[in-house]
Amino acid sequence: MLYPSDAADSLDFTALKAVVAERAATPQARERILSLAPVFHFEKMADELRRTDQMLTLYQRGHCLPAVATADTSRALALLRVRDAVLSTEQLMALKAQTESYQSAFRFCLLHRLDMPAVVELLESTPPADEVPLWIERVLERTGEVKTSASQELTNIRHGLHRKRASADRLFYKAMRRYDTDGWLGEIKESVANDRRVLALQAAHKNKARGTFHGASSKQSLVYLEPSECLAINNEVSVLMEEEGKEIRRILKALTAQLSPFRATLFAAFERLVDLDFLNAKARFALEEGCCLPHIARQKPYAPVCIVKAINPVLKRAQTARNKKVEPLTLVVGDTFRLVVISGPNAGGKSLALKTVGLLQLMLQSGLLVPVHPSSVLRWMEKILVDIGDAQSVENELSTYSAKLTKMKYILTHASDASLCLIDEFGSGSDPDLGSALAQIFLRQLHDSGTLGVFTTHYNSIKALAGELPEATNANMEFDVRSFEPHYRLHMGEPGSSYTFEVAEKVGLPKALLQSAKETLTEQTRNMDRLLVSLQKQRSALDRSQTELGKRLHELESLKEDQSSRIAKLEDKLSRIGAANTEQADRMAWGRRFEQTAKQYAAAKGPKARQEALQEVTKLFAEKAGRVQKSAKKAETKAQAEKRARLEHLWSLPVRAGDKIRMLNGGKVPGQVLEIKKDKYLVGLGNLSAWVSRQQFIPWNEKIEHKES
Repeated sequence: MLYPSDAADSLDFTALKAVVAERAATPQARERILSLAPVFHFEKMADELRRTDQMLTLYQRGHCLPAVATADTSRALALLRVRDAVLSTEQLMALKAQTESYQSAFRFCLLHRLDMPAVVELLESTPPADEVPLWIERVLERTGEVKTSASQELTNIRHGLHRKRASADRLFYKAMRRYDTDGWLGEIKESVANDRRVLALQAAHKNKARGTFHGASSKQSLVYLEPSECLAINNEVSVLMEEEGKEIRRILKALTAQLSPFRATLFAAFERLVDLDFLNAKARFALEEGCCLPHIARQKPYAPVCIVKAINPVLKRAQTARNKKVEPLTLVVGDTFRLVVISGPNAGGKSLALKTVGLLQLMLQSGLLVPVHPSSVLRWMEKILVDIGDAQSVENELSTYSAKLTKMKYILTHASDASLCLIDEFGSGSDPDLGSALAQIFLRQLHDSGTLGVFTTHYNSIKALAGELPEATNANMEFDVRSFEPHYRLHMGEPGSSYTFEVAEKVGLPKALLQSAKETLTEQTRNMDRLLVSLQKQRSALDRSQTELGKRLHELESLKEDQSSRIAKLEDKLSRIGAANTEQADRMAWGRRFEQTAKQYAAAKGPKARQEALQEVTKLFAEKAGRVQKSAKKAETKAQAEKRARLEHLWSLPVRAGDKIRMLNGGKVPGQVLEIKKDKYLVGLGNLSAWVSRQQFIPWNEKIEHKES
């Protein structure tokens, strides 16, 4: 249930539908979008939402539906039901374009069936009539003209026409040259009259010429003459043209009869094409506006409605035209709080926040994706009850307040735990004290009904009651208390001041008048307003502090990262210097040992001493060679370990049939996975194929850093 009947207009849903309809190609899809209305049983809309979401997913992956034919075939499809009907060439070409368009769309959807199963399910029962465009193509040219080859009779007639027209042209030009030589023709020598080619003869020479006259110019200065030598052959051409027309009608009648049994198939294909155009328009809009399909809470106990970073698309369109941005709305209803009372100054964005909530709900329940963050949660409502704007009716002789009370009576009667209530300027329209008292009773009853609700108000008594009732809370629209400019950001948990006196002082009203006005207020009202203003100032100061702290924290984090990078570089440098020093010390130690052994050999006396010294040198060289070999072996082992780790990673990568692979012992010849059975893979390598294990190959585009063994 959507109440009242103009709620869609109040929430800008009618304007939104017009925007979405601009993306449709067919008039039927546009009309369908413009007639969208919320559905209150989820099962009736579940498939539509799923199809739209799948179409959007396809767009996000870079694929888009082929262009949809826009020609209207409704008249042609209706004529196919009439016996002995004859479709025109334009109608036949429209049917051909529509069928070919559906063929392309049908194949496109089948190609992407894994991404859009719900869309394919919609189409599977209606395959395209592939014969229809072939039959039409045999008869009609791309320009829509009937082909000469459409029948042997038409071929003969057109060949005869070609010969007769060529002869008629020769005779006509012969007569034109004769009359032109005599100086009887006007400046425009020839024309067409009564479907006959004629000479433009000067009226003064009318009695000298022979032939049939077909009228005169507007000033009677020229008369149009069909030369006598052309009369006979032109009559023959007319007869052939009449025969051509009869044969063309016969051919089109036969083609119409051939198509007639396919009327139901063509009509079903037309409906599916409109369905696809309808889905495509919604998906294109969703892509442009950043929409998604949020989680939908439908079972009790209900999950809270969590609207995260919502953008009102109608407001965005208006603000974009002014080169302004739209502040996203975040609102949680139904967890700790079911009722939210938004307060704050005029033009601060209270009504916009309320209308955004209502517009999103109407969009979702009408089958449109909504511009919110994917983490958002919305509830499927059985009733959407709205009171926005002035409902005064001259016809019904109702005052503004009477009209609001009439609406309130209906809302109170139908509010339940399955409804969403949206009421703008709650309690307004009457004496502030009396209206406020009645509004408090209304708010209590709505609270007791279990409904979800978003309300805007200026009444302090309503703000106070929202702070007292369980499962109800206040909220305010952020307002810059220094510049008096709205920020359009919603803050939960605190009421907002209307800034009545502050705004009045800002625009320059005399202070004496403001002081007199303040003195007329009760002390309680002044204290409440001062408290709200103070809270708002504290929040603004806190927000500024948080912003400054955020900037400082970001600077410190950047400084920390920079210092960490410098320390890491210094540690690496020290490590390399240490390794170099160790290597240098090792070389010096070996040098001293070699020097000492050489001196020992030089100082040796006698063959025995020299032999012992030589053995010491040989031993020293063997020790050095062993150390080098051990170091090289250690380095090789590390390289092998790195290669093993790389291979383990490559073997863990997923493999599918059709993938291009590289055999570890196959050189540079590429292979292909042909079939997979459990842990065995049939691999094709050139003209050969064999079953191998996963450890015998890696993906073709991957490489091992070290030489493969």
